[in-house]
Amino acid sequence: MSTLIFDFDGTIADSMELAIEIFYEITGHERVTDPAEIARLRTMPLLKVAREAKVAPHQIPRLLIKGRSLMHQRIDEVKAFPHLRDVFRQLHANGHQLFVMSSNSQQNVEYFLKARGLHDYFDGVYGGIGLFSKTRALRKIMHHRKIQPDECYYVGDEMRDVQAAKKARVRAVAVAWGYNDVAALRAQEPFAVAEKPADFLQIFA
Repeated sequence: MSTLIFDFDGTIADSMELAIEIFYEITGHERVTDPAEIARLRTMPLLKVAREAKVAPHQIPRLLIKGRSLMHQRIDEVKAFPHLRDVFRQLHANGHQLFVMSSNSQQNVEYFLKARGLHDYFDGVYGGIGLFSKTRALRKIMHHRKIQPDECYYVGDEMRDVQAAKKARVRAVAVAWGYNDVAALRAQEPFAVAEKPADFLQIFA
């Protein structure tokens, strides 16, 4: 069976609206409301979006720490994407190893998984990963767990997730219900794209 490593925000947790709200609260940035502009931003890598928002790279770690703290205060507002619980139960029953790897805090991720009845399906949680350190984190997890790259998949909702998986030589699976636009994700040529959670059962069959 395979090892499946899942991103958290935008992949398991439907947290994008809250994350955007927290971003505006921390930065005081003018809120984007134009649907066309929102659609354009969803086609772009996160770092480029940060540049357009005039967030300097050296400011990102501080914003991330503050954002995790505010997210913790409001984590009960965040729901899991529909049908994931049944899919995770089936994947777990089929013998796959499931992990979560996230730039969100370990505390937030574990609390959420327990509150939503998902925790028992996962073999481990790796939180507090740097926004742009996912390749290194994937390699460390595989080394620690003695996982071969050709037995591993990384599942995420952003272009950088696909890129990180490829650099770590694991199969990238993109999801259509998160941050980045599906066409932008497909342009990165992931191993597969899940249009809905049930697609995981076919992809990982």
